[in-house]
Amino acid sequence: MEQVTIIKERRIPTSGEVYVDVGETVTPDTLIAKGMVPSQEIHELRLYRNLNIDPETVKDHITKHEGDSVEKDEVVAIARSFFGRQTRMARSPIDGVVTDFSEKTGRMMIKGHPVPVEVYAHIPGIVQELYDDEGARIETQGYLHHGLFGVGGETHGELALAVESGDTPLTSSEIKQEHNGKILVGGSVATLDALREAVKQGVKGIIVGGIDQKDLTYFLGYEIGVGVTGGEDIGLTLILTEGFGINPIDNDLYEFFMKHAGGLACIDGTTHIRSRSLRPEIIFPTLSL
Repeated sequence: MEQVTIIKERRIPTSGEVYVDVGETVTPDTLIAKGMVPSQEIHELRLYRNLNIDPETVKDHITKHEGDSVEKDEVVAIARSFFGRQTRMARSPIDGVVTDFSEKTGRMMIKGHPVPVEVYAHIPGIVQELYDDEGARIETQGYLHHGLFGVGGETHGELALAVESGDTPLTSSEIKQEHNGKILVGGSVATLDALREAVKQGVKGIIVGGIDQKDLTYFLGYEIGVGVTGGEDIGLTLILTEGFGINPIDNDLYEFFMKHAGGLACIDGTTHIRSRSLRPEIIFPTLSL
């Protein structure tokens, strides 16, 4: 495997604030940029149903109006009947803002608050260019290997070998407390128990030859569909170097992992399942900072 120049564009999907300058040295944990994006969470409340009254009379019972902030479960409308002995209320399902209320239909729209977004360097390197209000381009030197499939997003940590060879299965007995915060290299396959134990022990990532597809489904809690992975909240990042099933890691690749054990590994499990235009990345930076 040859050393290459690795370039990463680190941007947020909105205008915000950039925290680095051209020529600055960054680490994987350096904050590059952050901002706020509009929430995609919008709820329509049919208040007349909640209050059991005619839509045209709802306006006389609302406690929140257009532009008002609301908290989850906060009362936005209330109606009393039978001389106050029976009370019906409508509550907000989210934290957000009342964006619209129709006096004619008795319907209220509530939108979630803007969501903070931020992007970190992910790799150690040098800032080469800034993108106005969005982020920066970072360059480093190192080794880059693409896996075949992955789940989980970007993470980094010290590389550690959990098995003695590329054809040895990774089971729960190989996962130790000392592996907390590390990127583990397994062998031919990672068992379901190994994945669960790795999460328990705080392992950041696992690089392994293969996995049984049923075990992956049980681990995720659902079947992987056609689309892009990487956004899974599963406690670690998993990268398969060979594919599904029992697949020993290529001998040359395992020897490469052996040589770099103890060094920094920056990994990303993002995979475009159908087109393979995005494949998991395993980066070993060599730039001296």
